[in-house]
Amino acid sequence: MAEHVSHDEHHVAHESHGTKFYWIIGAILAVVTALEVGIFLVESSMSEAVFLVILLGLALVKGAGVIAFFMHLRGDAKIFQFVFLVPLLFAFTFCIGMLKLFSNHVGIAG
Repeated sequence: MAEHVSHDEHHVAHESHGTKFYWIIGAILAVVTALEVGIFLVESSMSEAVFLVILLGLALVKGAGVIAFFMHLRGDAKIFQFVFLVPLLFAFTFCIGMLKLFSNHVGIAG
């Protein structure tokens, strides 16, 4: 027979955060976005590969933050974190690999 879990017990099991918490997370994501814009503005002082790796890394941080906090995966089972974060890491490494592989490629015919 399955155990009956009351609403209060279920609520305690899944910690909820107030709006202040989400404002803080939003501010952190805004700071990371400002870093991306700042790096874009000073891009001329670094190589294109370094520039793109830094921007992809910051995008990875933002994506992981959104997944963890706004999609509430931080408190869920580890399998759900795995299902979302591992493909994100695969996409990141794929992009880095393609950048490295085609770094000397110029245009369609090059």
